[in-house]
Amino acid sequence: MSRLPAWTLACLLATQHAIAQDEIYVSNNNSNSVTVYAINANGNVAPLRVLAGDLTGLGNPSGIAVDLVNDELLVVNKSLPYSVTAYPRLASGNVPPLRTIVGGLTGLDDPRGIDVDPVNDEFGVVNRAGFSVTVYARTASGNAAPLRTLLNTGFSNPWDLVIDVIHDEIAVANNGDLLSVYPRTGNGNVPPIRTFSGSNTGFNGGPRGIALEPLRDVYVVTTPFFGANFEPAVLRFDRIPGGNVLPTGAWGGSTSGMASPNGIDLDIGSGEIMVANSIGNSVTVYSQFQTGAITPQRIISGPSTLLNNPQFIVVLPGPLFADGFDPP
Repeated sequence: MSRLPAWTLACLLATQHAIAQDEIYVSNNNSNSVTVYAINANGNVAPLRVLAGDLTGLGNPSGIAVDLVNDELLVVNKSLPYSVTAYPRLASGNVPPLRTIVGGLTGLDDPRGIDVDPVNDEFGVVNRAGFSVTVYARTASGNAAPLRTLLNTGFSNPWDLVIDVIHDEIAVANNGDLLSVYPRTGNGNVPPIRTFSGSNTGFNGGPRGIALEPLRDVYVVTTPFFGANFEPAVLRFDRIPGGNVLPTGAWGGSTSGMASPNGIDLDIGSGEIMVANSIGNSVTVYSQFQTGAITPQRIISGPSTLLNNPQFIVVLPGPLFADGFDPP
């Protein structure tokens, strides 16, 4: 089966779930929790659900991923012992995980970002201290060894990843001013297919978070310092060709509301970009169709939100635009 039909099938399955319940998921490092909000949440709003408590196994949660095909939530925990925990997608309260990957064979080493591959029934994790990407079977549990490990491939403080099943690639955001792209099935010391780096990219202490907008074939990433004023920003790049290229779009400025932006995701249906701000204890929302010095369309922030050093964010997509590609 070719990549595009496989990806389309997975997206159709996912959309059946997503249309029923459009939501925003955020991991909170300081409160050992995952908080979930309505897709249009704004201001000092309480979460729809909170996953927290000693039974959950959450410990300094970092990367999160939602597997809509199997209706599960996966969370990376970067407190020792490093682990990945899986829950029912709608889990709320002090709920134990369905599965936990933990132990010396796992290769987890200060894990950060995670992404799910619903087509191949796998998920991948970025290991910051291990300078690696480890890939596991979706149902792996216990002290499970990875199916594959990308290791010593020029990583520079790797922070997040996105699995692109259309083009059979894994893109890694390296907090050492590098975006590197590898074959999805790469194993061992595999060189990148292409990289994004250099003075034109605008990376400065980034990128940290990464998301793929498949309809326009672009990456969007967060970076903590950008431009002459060294302000946090979201940058957009065409997936190819890579190199020392200028961003094709930038969101930032003193009115952007970003503060140490980390995770990022896209709502393809609404055309919105959502950013988790770890210092600001906020989620800021921007239009994909406006760039430059911007003001957020919405900000989720305040004590009722229970945001507490938010790390990564997952947005369940709303319905696509009328033609599936462009705003109505």
